[in-house]
Amino acid sequence: MPRKSRITLKEIEHLAWLARVQLTKKEKRLFKEQLSSILEYFDKLDEANVEELPPTFHVVEHYNVFREDEPRQFPSDIVLKNPPKMKGRFIKAPRIV
Repeated sequence: MPRKSRITLKEIEHLAWLARVQLTKKEKRLFKEQLSSILEYFDKLDEANVEELPPTFHVVEHYNVFREDEPRQFPSDIVLKNPPKMKGRFIKAPRIV
């Protein structure tokens, strides 16, 4: 069953709100068209007959590829630019009971 491939301006505004970015009306229209065309392409992929193909989880056979953890020091002024709410030099988060 084909899914709705057109995305609405309201959905674009919600995505922008989730990403915490401000978009102009022109940018909203641009993203609406771009995301709609991406979703339409996924509809084309859904039409491919894959009944007899075995499931593929990884294209390349790599397992347990990890890097070593290396502690790094970041300047606090750079790190503290990102949180949405601050109280003094601390990050303010919702209370969890």
